[in-house]
Amino acid sequence: MNEQSENKQRQRQAGLIVGIALLILIIIGGGYKLWQQGKTIDNITAQSELDRQFLEEEYNELSLQYEGYKFSINNDSLVAQLSNEQAKVQRLMEELKTVKSTNAQRINELKRELQTLRKIMRNYVAQIDSLNAANQALRTENKEVKAQIHQVSTQRNQLQEEKQRLTKQVELASKLVVSNIRVDYLTDKGKTTKRIKKMKQFKISFAIDQNITTEPGMKNVYVRLYKPDDTLLLKSTYGTFSFEGGEIPYSISRQIEYTGEATSLDMYWDIDEYLSEGTYRLEIFADGYLVGRSSFTLQ
Repeated sequence: MNEQSENKQRQRQAGLIVGIALLILIIIGGGYKLWQQGKTIDNITAQSELDRQFLEEEYNELSLQYEGYKFSINNDSLVAQLSNEQAKVQRLMEELKTVKSTNAQRINELKRELQTLRKIMRNYVAQIDSLNAANQALRTENKEVKAQIHQVSTQRNQLQEEKQRLTKQVELASKLVVSNIRVDYLTDKGKTTKRIKKMKQFKISFAIDQNITTEPGMKNVYVRLYKPDDTLLLKSTYGTFSFEGGEIPYSISRQIEYTGEATSLDMYWDIDEYLSEGTYRLEIFADGYLVGRSSFTLQ
């Protein structure tokens, strides 16, 4: 009885150790995935904060413009109207400073408010131009205000550049990555061969790696095949796709449904042309990016 009890005790202990080890592996894997997602969210949050700061700088610039125009006119009634509008801009600017970057709805509302305020400003500018048509010198803004506007414009440009940089980081993080590219040479019976005269088809195999930041859905994958003389292999009914602002032809295309998980893919080129010896190249494109390239040599 004692020996049986000890055996059962050892079995329970072994099972407990295995369970703990599995739990640790699950926690580590989940933690890594959460870290990846957190990194992407941090980039998006930072970009949203730049949007808020950029909008704040635009409000500040509009307020300074009102200040500048008040110096260029001698009409007390119009100055009072400009002061009221400037006060409204400043109130909204102070509210914007307290709005959290996660409050996208209010930030968008303040963007629309800014558009309305700019329209009002344009109406006042038209009135000012009419009043000052006889004396353009009166429209010269105060030098100090001009310097402030220039400073605000510089800061706004810097924020815009930072926003574009973060946007590019988010785009690059969602770019698909291709690995394990391989080319097999098939006969008309689907068997592999190394003899050029018997080759009837190229089988191009590769894997699209896992990427949780890429938006899932239908994806068009394109392959461009080049002969040793850099001539692109094309069929008579070839198509094109968009790349870097232009349209370029492709050799093979295929549409797949990408879920964010690693996906294996085979694409085929039917050989109708004469194949010379030498090194052939291939390029793989998806979502407007060059995502993979490789080469193979026929002898």
